[in-house]
Amino acid sequence: MPPRTAFRRFRSVASITTLALIAGCSTPKKEVVAPPPVIETIRPVPPMGAVEGMSVPDVGADGKRLTPNRGVTSNTALWHVRMALNVAALSCHEAGDLARLQYNQMLHVHKAVLSAANAAVDRNYQFEYGSTGIARREQLNTVVYNFFSLPPVQPTFCKAAIEVGAKMLSMPSASLLAYAPEALTALEKPFQDFYEAYADYLRRLAEWQARFGASVTVVVSPTPLPSPPVPPGEAPPPGFKPSLPAAPQSAPVMQPAPAPPVATPPVPVVPTLPPAQR
Repeated sequence: MPPRTAFRRFRSVASITTLALIAGCSTPKKEVVAPPPVIETIRPVPPMGAVEGMSVPDVGADGKRLTPNRGVTSNTALWHVRMALNVAALSCHEAGDLARLQYNQMLHVHKAVLSAANAAVDRNYQFEYGSTGIARREQLNTVVYNFFSLPPVQPTFCKAAIEVGAKMLSMPSASLLAYAPEALTALEKPFQDFYEAYADYLRRLAEWQARFGASVTVVVSPTPLPSPPVPPGEAPPPGFKPSLPAAPQSAPVMQPAPAPPVATPPVPVVPTLPPAQR
């Protein structure tokens, strides 16, 4: 075979081989199938080291869990903040007992406004409940102290308490009442977050038991909790006398219009005749 013809055949074979290789490279890749979702095979555990079988409060109309801090006035909010910081002073010993030092300093710096708030709360209860007001207030105080003492939440609560305590010490006493509702919300947030985490744990636990054939059925709240008492509203200040409403003016009594006079028919006049002449 002549060299030129052999070279042409070689080029043809090389071209065909190249095309085959290109065609092989352009073959569409297969779609990568995502792996199946990981099924949780380990039994869920309560968050933050909490115990099993806890109940969580119901959700209120505002979307938050019902707590003894709902529906409070400014004076009551300030007193609940004081109780929360008291709990922190007794249980938060990190950072050189900063929570305790802040609490003692707050009692000294803001003594007057805290005493006024305490007197106002007493007045609220007495106005609302009379002779049983103090007993009802002590009952709510116990509920509030127990609320802020929930063990699993103490680490995050202590951090919030120190932040609130520092802010209260940095402001004048005259600003405390206005700040109290915001401070109470900040102190309660760790507990609201814990309740949501625990409710999620109960949901996942129920799914796990259903998936693996457990015989125990977990409900959202194993032991329904009673709604916490609601503090009374703000009572009027001492010496307040409500103004009596003005007596309503009665509408003038409409006298009936006098009846039109009835026309009396004229009495016929009988002419008097002179006596007959004899």
